[in-house]
Amino acid sequence: ACDLDVVLIGCCGFDLKRNMMDSIQAMDKLKPLRAFREGRIYAADGNLFFARPGPALREGIAILARCAYDDEDVVREALDELSFLPKEGNGWAQVHFPAKVKKQSIPDVEDLVTGDTFFELHQEACEANEDFYADPTSGYNVFTEVAHKKRGKCCGSGCRHCPYNHVNLKDKTMIQQPAFLYEGKDNANGDAFISSLPSIPSNSHIKVLFFSGGKDSYLTIRKLVQQKLQSNGADNFHLILLTTYDFETKVIAHQDVNIDTVCRQARHLEIPLLGIPLHRSSGEEYLSRIEKGLDAVRSAIPDMKQLTLVFGDLHLEHIRQWREKELSKYSLEYPLWNVPYTELVDDLESSGVNIVVSASNQDGIGVGTTFSRKLWQDATKMGIDGFGEEGEFHSVAEVWRGRR
Repeated sequence: ACDLDVVLIGCCGFDLKRNMMDSIQAMDKLKPLRAFREGRIYAADGNLFFARPGPALREGIAILARCAYDDEDVVREALDELSFLPKEGNGWAQVHFPAKVKKQSIPDVEDLVTGDTFFELHQEACEANEDFYADPTSGYNVFTEVAHKKRGKCCGSGCRHCPYNHVNLKDKTMIQQPAFLYEGKDNANGDAFISSLPSIPSNSHIKVLFFSGGKDSYLTIRKLVQQKLQSNGADNFHLILLTTYDFETKVIAHQDVNIDTVCRQARHLEIPLLGIPLHRSSGEEYLSRIEKGLDAVRSAIPDMKQLTLVFGDLHLEHIRQWREKELSKYSLEYPLWNVPYTELVDDLESSGVNIVVSASNQDGIGVGTTFSRKLWQDATKMGIDGFGEEGEFHSVAEVWRGRR
């Protein structure tokens, strides 16, 4: 096996602090390496210097060289003279491992906490039965959930702590709390697989699909439809899509897809869509936001028989293990788990839906490229996961270009 001399950790989408934290958490896996023994493991701001084409790639190359030749004095000193090489600690740094690592959960991009946080301030204000608190960034007073409940209804202004699922907000893209961005199309047949929220009958089985808008999510919908048809009515479940996205940018993490695009998909497919905006500076954990989103589902369908969470994961064991640990109180389904890629490509081709690469960190796979059988095969030849399951690339399904 290869014993690495130098390791530089700069994962896509993560800054120096996050990659440093990931490195320390992975200490047990790094220990066997020569790079660990000789103190030559580094972390960098992958999002800034490596993940996107642009001028900062120059600095990224300089950082790579500086880490690779850190044991050669002449080369190191010459590199340090470069005006564009960031100083150590500014975007890159050597990882100093502690004697013992305390295991902890590491937030993903979805629940990355930065800057001043308001989640705890709001909680404290509510516990004190106060009507507002001072926002730590702007200094403005913000109404608490307590104040909104005293009003007794949604004012339609998109308030940060609206407890009424933003029911009166006209522009649903401005929600700050989990709420339905699209309620589906009215369907007189209560047993239909796809129904609007008002037409879902009582005592129903609700399946909530964690939906990013990409090919895996779309294939999961197709698999659920197939399962529904094969059950011959034995499982009359109803489907709801759930999407998390950044509140400020309105973009879905990793996918580089705007929430408006996912709304367009949901409208074409006529499937209800629950949006969960994530406030990066709130201090609220990802799982807390998910639970609030599921509360919105329970509020819309208070007498459901069963709630199942569905994921489009293909084969990454550590992701499935995390879900089953953190969401153990729910029934979980993975319709695409370990399905051969040949079958998935066949199904995509039979659907007739165009799949477009929306984000990529691979030179041979550009944004805007159509995902096809050939791209899958070419990606495999490049030595990467043919479906981008390791984060090599992401996609968006242009479902609106085909039949429902």
